Amino acid sequence: MLEGRAAIVAAIFADLVDRLGRNRVVVGDDARRACGWPSGGRDGPLAVALPANAEQVEAVVRIGKTRHAPLLPRLRLPVQYPDEVRDVLIVDCSGLQAPPIIDIGRRTATVGVGTPAALVDRQARQARLCLRTMPAFDDGARIGALVACGDPGDLGSGAGSLLQDVVGAEIVTGGGRLVQLGAADWIGQQPWLPVGLGNPLGQLLGSEGRLGIVCSVTLRLHPAPDTAWLTASGPASRPALLSLASLARQALSVQACDTVLGRERDELLQVDVRVAAWDAADLPAAQARLQRLAEQHQLRLTTAVSEGRRVKLGMQQGQWPAAVDHGPVVDVLVGWPDVPTLWDVTQALYGEAGRPPQRIWSFGHDGARLRCVVTVDAAGGQRIDTHPIVARAGALFDAGAVPTHVGSLLRPAARERMPTAAKVLGAALQRAWDPEGNLAGKTGIW
Repeated sequence: MLEGRAAIVAAIFADLVDRLGRNRVVVGDDARRACGWPSGGRDGPLAVALPANAEQVEAVVRIGKTRHAPLLPRLRLPVQYPDEVRDVLIVDCSGLQAPPIIDIGRRTATVGVGTPAALVDRQARQARLCLRTMPAFDDGARIGALVACGDPGDLGSGAGSLLQDVVGAEIVTGGGRLVQLGAADWIGQQPWLPVGLGNPLGQLLGSEGRLGIVCSVTLRLHPAPDTAWLTASGPASRPALLSLASLARQALSVQACDTVLGRERDELLQVDVRVAAWDAADLPAAQARLQRLAEQHQLRLTTAVSEGRRVKLGMQQGQWPAAVDHGPVVDVLVGWPDVPTLWDVTQALYGEAGRPPQRIWSFGHDGARLRCVVTVDAAGGQRIDTHPIVARAGALFDAGAVPTHVGSLLRPAARERMPTAAKVLGAALQRAWDPEGNLAGKTGIW
């Protein structure tokens, strides 16, 4: 006779197989390995469910509610911090890959959250449309992860965040109810107006599954321009980074480009700038204008490669420089005045770790996003959560930074800095959408 945890796992497994099928349920050592947990033993996740559609997500949530098993939605496994999956039912949303439905007339794309962002952008470009922003490196980023975290991306970041283009969403609440947010009437308008109040959809998406599991989203598309890249490189230093930030602010403000990237590694700063134009004939003049601006900031940009309007990014044509093979990262947003302070703080944190800085800067119209690569000594048994970039994340917040991919370890520190109105709204949403704590009970505050 099974007792305790084993009986709970067996009951959850039987329920999930009955509703999803055997090939969409993983338990035991297979579940532990999938989540980054060591094989053997009796700890780790209760099970991993891989639903294929919103109806199956509803079923998983109801099973978790019935069996009193906290749920943890994830779009990528293994997780960065394996301890957070102890005794929870993992909902692997990467299987929610409803193919993109491109509405050319309305200029929208409706897509499952598990669909790779690069695939959505490629299909949109067949209609001479594109997503507002994209990650610079095709690392398999899913649409849901970019939207839920408010990630502005890198390519096209001068145009703003992909979150600005959400005009609808399909969400399963913590009570197992499927709800639709958004309306076709909003298409062509600014859906979320900043009026000094809390943003309910922003809270729901940014909760990373603690208020509701997003199954699909409808995004506004934009005309795809012709683009060309200009590059520069040199020693990485504070003055060099500030010169790049100054160039980015001026160039983006006059719409001389739509993307400015700065990658620091091995004490070198690689600069990549993308010029965009609505006609290929206008590209040479746009490049010359940008090069003149760069010379005023002691940067000499050279032409690297051009991209066709209907061809996906140069990185997929083998022309983009090799991406940094990084592990865990901490992503934060920062306003223009705080860029120097954030550079100083991260420099000190990297120095405390005894590691050379690995930072990727992408500049937008209202500030910058910094991606800090967190490298640890696996051979020495060092944990990710002991790295100063993570353990002392409060220093990043004090420097004016706002996290995009918060994660379980950074969420309490981020919530402490939320305005009171946002906290009140979040608590109200949790009472309405997940009153029993099926999604937030184990994984922490929303």
